[in-house]
Amino acid sequence: MSDISVIERAARIKLMVLDIDGVLTDGRVIYDQDGRELKFFDIKDGHGLKLLQRAGFQIAWLSGRASKVNRVRAEELGIDELVEDCKVKLPEFLRLVADRGLTPEQAAFMGDDLIDLPPMRACGLALATADAWPAVREAAHWVAGLPGGRGAVREACELLLKASGKWEEVTGGYFQ
Repeated sequence: MSDISVIERAARIKLMVLDIDGVLTDGRVIYDQDGRELKFFDIKDGHGLKLLQRAGFQIAWLSGRASKVNRVRAEELGIDELVEDCKVKLPEFLRLVADRGLTPEQAAFMGDDLIDLPPMRACGLALATADAWPAVREAAHWVAGLPGGRGAVREACELLLKASGKWEEVTGGYFQ
């Protein structure tokens, strides 16, 4: 781990890449009696992502699983790019960065499990949920105080907004 502070790292970020299951959701997959998949996304996390978008950040989701539920939520939030069924995440992470003319140091990655370690090690700001697997928490530059699917993403969004100096710009209307 370098001596660069979390705030300095966060101030450089232009692209936020997120795992889905266990980060944007609590990691559970529920099937109804007809075999339809259900997941729980936190509205507060979604609002945090909308604030990031309002501030000019790009957002991509990178998931090891494919799910119609992921596509519906990504479309609802206007996510820039969704990559699903990705079993080896580093090449796709690097492509997401390069396609936007950025360097890995300008991208944050938030994960919760071992599959997320390669992009976390390659990015400028590695983020983990409070309930991430121990090795993932150890690899992170910053660990949320809340678990995946329960506000961890919102905390990360606020970190990026405050470090970039855009927090007041995108939230000022709420405090009037």
